[in-house]
Amino acid sequence: MSKTITKLAKCMSLFTACFALNSAVQAQTSGGPDTYGYVWRDSNDPSGPAYNWIDLTTAPGAIQVTGLADDNIKGPFAVGFPFHYYWYDVTTFRVGSNGYLGFSNIPVAHPFPIIPSPAGLQNYLAVMTSDLTFTDPGGAPLSGVECWYWTSPGNDSLVVSYLNVPFWDPVAPGYTGSNTFQVILSNVDSSITYQYQLQSGVYNNPANFCTIGIENNSGNIGLQHSFDIFPPSVYAIKFYYPATTSFSVNDASTVFADNEDSGGLFLAKDGGPFTLTGQVRNTGNQPLASFNVSGRVLNALGVAQVTNTFSSSALAPGQVEDIIFPNTFNPAGAAGTYRFITETQLAGDATPTNNLKTVELVLVDTNQTNINLSFDNGVDAGLGGLGWQGGGGGAGIEFIPPFYPCKVSQLSAYIAADANAVGFALMLLDDDGPNGTPGTVLDSVYVGPSIVIVGGWNNVNLPTPVTISSGSFYVAWVMGGDGVSIGQNQIAPISNRTYEILGQASNPNSWAAYRYREIEDVMINAVIQPISIGLNENDLTNQLSNVYPNPAMNNIHINYNFTESTDLSWSILDVTGKSVAAGKTGTIVASGTLQIDISTIPSGVYMLSLSNGSEFYNKKVTVIR
Repeated sequence: MSKTITKLAKCMSLFTACFALNSAVQAQTSGGPDTYGYVWRDSNDPSGPAYNWIDLTTAPGAIQVTGLADDNIKGPFAVGFPFHYYWYDVTTFRVGSNGYLGFSNIPVAHPFPIIPSPAGLQNYLAVMTSDLTFTDPGGAPLSGVECWYWTSPGNDSLVVSYLNVPFWDPVAPGYTGSNTFQVILSNVDSSITYQYQLQSGVYNNPANFCTIGIENNSGNIGLQHSFDIFPPSVYAIKFYYPATTSFSVNDASTVFADNEDSGGLFLAKDGGPFTLTGQVRNTGNQPLASFNVSGRVLNALGVAQVTNTFSSSALAPGQVEDIIFPNTFNPAGAAGTYRFITETQLAGDATPTNNLKTVELVLVDTNQTNINLSFDNGVDAGLGGLGWQGGGGGAGIEFIPPFYPCKVSQLSAYIAADANAVGFALMLLDDDGPNGTPGTVLDSVYVGPSIVIVGGWNNVNLPTPVTISSGSFYVAWVMGGDGVSIGQNQIAPISNRTYEILGQASNPNSWAAYRYREIEDVMINAVIQPISIGLNENDLTNQLSNVYPNPAMNNIHINYNFTESTDLSWSILDVTGKSVAAGKTGTIVASGTLQIDISTIPSGVYMLSLSNGSEFYNKKVTVIR
């Protein structure tokens, strides 16, 4: 009896304290600024946000976060857009079971710190950071306790909702109360909004039990809304990004490595030297003196194959600099996966998380008859696969072959599920859409449900192999209906070549960069075959002639004479078959002269290859400097 009375007295005392503290929260309707300039206002403030709960349970495309338990963290997940937070951008987040979003992989448990605090968890959003649980003491998921996230179709906001989440409790059944709340990240004004639909119950420990606020990646700057105070129900808090700031930030970042997407590449094993390039930016708000930039290539075991140190120029805020590292990568090692890393090394850098970019490099043996182009390692993440609600659309991968010309002979997809037996299609598309996007459908094959392999690779041989003579090609996986899904590979490095297709795959406007492309590849492969062209002159058409001058220094000219207007693609290959330059003419008149700029190509002997799609013209040319 005495235990029961003591516990009841303690709970009544805690309830009284929480009631008084909630009243204090409602009395103060704004706060800040922090050192950087953020301020907050709540829904009780005349200039504050209106409470407007967003129901994710009916939002198309909302994704449930599974695996949350007690004191754990899940992710990363893609924000869906670069969210501007303090002076840097974040593109992925992790969900903490204890009511917070982390921009780094650091879990937090009771006791919960004040904000800001350089110790412990940093770079996070303390939405309602308290000792919450998604499971019972035996680890079984609690019924109706969920977490969902959703990026709006226009990529203007991310919403993460915690639904019916109780506090952990040492007394059976091991949990108590119920909390439903959400956070909204706006891509429009970089604001952060917390909404509390229901707060019910109390935590058993009256000290360090709840933190609400925001904190930067160093833990030295943050804005605390409240500490050891539960928020009221039907309540909203909005953190406003400063219009101006007097805070000094020294920050250098890597914008990309090799290409604007830091997209994965296929290289010919034992091919010619690969030039390592990148771009860096002053992403702080202060001028930067010269700083070092590292450029290195690592093999699958993390062993350096080539290293570089480049001294940047002095950069004004916002200024970028293109980098060409002096030491090239000679892909003479074993076939397999490598990674090219570009990393800024500014002393006292304010944001270490934006210092590097990684490009996946896949070395393939071009002496094989059938060469598999794959960015994944064949391991499905076991998440149930990617599939869109309603069964429309799909996903795709962009492939840039390691040499030209080549023939695409086979397409493959790893199918994680086909619950409704709807099948799927694989499509091959050219890169002749606007700005190199998917355009012409080169082939399409439907795989019926009776022959779908679930939990394995589905290989489709093209009836007629398709020749690729320059540029890239795309492979689309298209859902046959609801319930079919494709495998997801999340083992780094990641290619950044994945696309989501929301609509007809033949419509370039239906393709968009996959919202999770920085953290996973969908499992689509392609098999190519080499086309032997040798190093001998070989006029197949008698319609192109008089390649001049040869040797050449700045430009090559080719006279052509077709019976009608046509499209030409061209590439210049080194002696290993690696393309050093390529392009397309678009539709040209029947007769004329084609000029090709070779001013950036080093001295040497090359093969000039031209094609009208079905026939080739190959000519040995010499470049002099």
